[in-house]
Amino acid sequence: MPRFPLLLLLTAPLLGCAAGSSSQRAEAPPAATSTSTTGLTSRAELDALTIPALPGWVDKYAGPNEEERRFFNISRLMERFQLARVQAVELQNHYRDLIRLEPAPGPVDAFNTALERVRRGELESRLQPEKLAKARFIVVFDLDETLLSQYYPAKVGEGCHDLAIPRKDGVRYVKLVPGWQQAFARIQELGGAVVLFSANVDTLTLENAAYWKLDGVSLTEHPAISGLLTNSHLVLQEKSEGVTDPRKGNPVREPSKDLRVFDETLRRVIIVDDNPTRLFQMRNARIFKKFEAEPFCTTSDPALRRAFEQAMPTVVQEIEDSVRYMDAQGTGFAEAYLPYTSLGQVTVQFLVDSGGFDRARAIEYVRRNPQAVDPRY
Repeated sequence: MPRFPLLLLLTAPLLGCAAGSSSQRAEAPPAATSTSTTGLTSRAELDALTIPALPGWVDKYAGPNEEERRFFNISRLMERFQLARVQAVELQNHYRDLIRLEPAPGPVDAFNTALERVRRGELESRLQPEKLAKARFIVVFDLDETLLSQYYPAKVGEGCHDLAIPRKDGVRYVKLVPGWQQAFARIQELGGAVVLFSANVDTLTLENAAYWKLDGVSLTEHPAISGLLTNSHLVLQEKSEGVTDPRKGNPVREPSKDLRVFDETLRRVIIVDDNPTRLFQMRNARIFKKFEAEPFCTTSDPALRRAFEQAMPTVVQEIEDSVRYMDAQGTGFAEAYLPYTSLGQVTVQFLVDSGGFDRARAIEYVRRNPQAVDPRY
């Protein structure tokens, strides 16, 4: 499988080192010294930075390796070690990479090694913080069932795919959503940045992206992609994080995509995703009808096929409309896009159904009165 290089971006020069994906089996690196003043010295310290594990019966991904289920309190990591959010989330990702090695280091040593990596600027996600900071807006795309559908021949047949990825026992086919390439290009033309974020495991995600090419270059290497995150970058959040009164907190109980990794203010970022259960910032979330190869490739209904073909171009039209409004009114991109988000659409439909608005006027109302949109479900 093609290697997925680490882009080292939090330091000025690019450092000449790389690490493998979470699935790579190799010898563990030398253990970090337990006396390090910048790391941890005990399991108790590690546990104090950890969100208590969910009971196994409610965690469908629970497995025999308990350390792979460890989620860190990101706010505590940021405060204690003076990390940016992207570094704290990458620390969790590196920790999981290390725990999956054979032989694996001890948990405390794995944490300290992960901390050293992020302080050196090693981001396995290839996130480009400086580029994202300069972008006019950021669009994060989910992968599975949003930008692509993975399937095997028995399900759909061999005639409907864009990628054919060899496997030990055959071929895995991937169908890409119509309009993806135009979407990437138009976002960049408008001054935006594109990030990919999958809740799937490293191996499948990185392999698909390596075979998937734009202008002849794999997405794992293409400069148009400002980051590629996987399920080790998902987070949980305790109700005490970010609030003084825990009763007013927002606990995140399902491993989810935190858009603050890309823009701490949430004013310039949206996500396009088919699965709202992996999201919690719903004022920034554009829910996308699942794109699956079977109904798209086998339907005999021209109306349904056209709807699939126009789904991504419709998102692009929404982005274009929002950028025009942003430029004309001097608002943030997320506020301009608010009427098209999950929570924004609830308010738009409410105004149409109950307020006597037509859709265009309802969209305008939401943009001028963003407080009318509920803060959360």
